Amino acid sequence: MASEHVAPEHIVPEHLNGLLLRVVESQEQIATNHLVDDLEKQAALEDMLDNSKPPSPSVDGTLHYLLATPFRYLPLPFGSRFGAKHEPRLFYGSLTTETAFAETGYYRFLFWLGMSSPPPSKNLVTQHTIFSVPYKTDAGLKLQNPPFSDYQKQLLNPANYEDTQNLGHAMRDNNIDAFEYLSARDNNRGVNVALFTAGALAATKPNDQEQWICETTHESVRFYSIADRVSYSYRLNRYHVGEEFPEPAL
Repeated sequence: MASEHVAPEHIVPEHLNGLLLRVVESQEQIATNHLVDDLEKQAALEDMLDNSKPPSPSVDGTLHYLLATPFRYLPLPFGSRFGAKHEPRLFYGSLTTETAFAETGYYRFLFWLGMSSPPPSKNLVTQHTIFSVPYKTDAGLKLQNPPFSDYQKQLLNPANYEDTQNLGHAMRDNNIDAFEYLSARDNNRGVNVALFTAGALAATKPNDQEQWICETTHESVRFYSIADRVSYSYRLNRYHVGEEFPEPAL
């Protein structure tokens, strides 16, 4: 499904709206992982210290930095699923917590496998914020629906981004602001959302910010809620293609 095979009539803007969830690594991590030896203890310590954090700043007094940051970064060195390396970054999110963490889990493993050597503790503990924000546009697409649903093999390819990057370029050319698509990393095929422009955001500030702790090892990633002790776990082999961990953006 290279871009030259996507008929222009397929890319017809439609109304799109919803509430997306996005996971980001906390900008100011509290170095408590050196003080405790498990996630439960660290969560308790983070909870006690949470009230000491300063309020989040805004960017230019309009768009909160959590929303503005993806649009202000330079293009990714190797691109992303729907963005080539020479194109501006997209704002990615998911419709459910499970899908959001399934996507984030893949990138935690990617980071782990890219380290020259594992940490002495044999695990890597990081703090993350998950937040929600509404999106709304009349220039949207739903790639989970026809006619794009006929090409899910290409759209869900976990090891190659060529087709999706070509489609992303075609959507940019047709002035699409945002689109929904099925997740290639979530085994339940939850829905992701991607925004080409901040104009598709329906709010200037994120909602419902929650703090989570992530523990990454050589075989698993676990996300643990500081507030209610809920957790999500993902094993490395769930992301494998054959016997290999896919790295399509490297």
